[in-house]
Amino acid sequence: MLPALKDAVENAYRVFSRYSIGKRLYVCRCNVCMTEESERELVTTPLRELRAYALAEYTNSAHDWSEGIVDVEMRHFLPRYFDLLAQHDPPDNIGMDICLRRLRDSGWRTKWPKDEVAAIETFFDELVRDSLEYLEPQLHTYGWRLSFDLSEILTLIVTAGGDLDRALAVWDAAADPQAVAHMIAMRGETLTHYGDPYVTTPFLDDFRPEALKIGAFVMRPELVIRIEAAFFKARDPAMQQMLSDALP
Repeated sequence: MLPALKDAVENAYRVFSRYSIGKRLYVCRCNVCMTEESERELVTTPLRELRAYALAEYTNSAHDWSEGIVDVEMRHFLPRYFDLLAQHDPPDNIGMDICLRRLRDSGWRTKWPKDEVAAIETFFDELVRDSLEYLEPQLHTYGWRLSFDLSEILTLIVTAGGDLDRALAVWDAAADPQAVAHMIAMRGETLTHYGDPYVTTPFLDDFRPEALKIGAFVMRPELVIRIEAAFFKARDPAMQQMLSDALP
């Protein structure tokens, strides 16, 4: 974890420390969603010690949204969400992609205090930057690809109601070969529909404009020059091959 991401997590703990929860949570308590044991762990365990598994139970059982109840609970837990996401231990049973989707219901970018908005946006910025450092290559039958999929991070931001343009700008401004290597990797998830490229991830099916925006970003013709320059910066042979394969 890069120091700037760790700082963003710590800042979130500070900013959202004003929120606390009681002995009961506003959740579904059916046999599928939330057990008494899980709820007890969530309300009695110190926030920084909450296990990803326990918080995943909250993620998947707090279905409704209500001002003054759920928004307080969510803000209380949010720093721990960030902490676990930064450690790539997402508090969701199906992965990180949509584990903050309930934030979208809050309208946080326009309704929440400025320091809270800034804390969330800074975390997303640093999560993108940190994720670009994951450059472990894997050899497939079709060539070398990165083992870490940045589409998970972008999907997380989109489904949380974050600013996709801001996330793409952070990505675009990052150093190479890291940044362009992830752009090449995401091209493998891009299809074209009537001439328009779009990223194909299951959780972006309901976010077609955003999928199209990401597709256009990674398929820009001008990236060819950047890929060529990145090739000469790369030192790992697998990375060099991946960059070379992406050139026309």
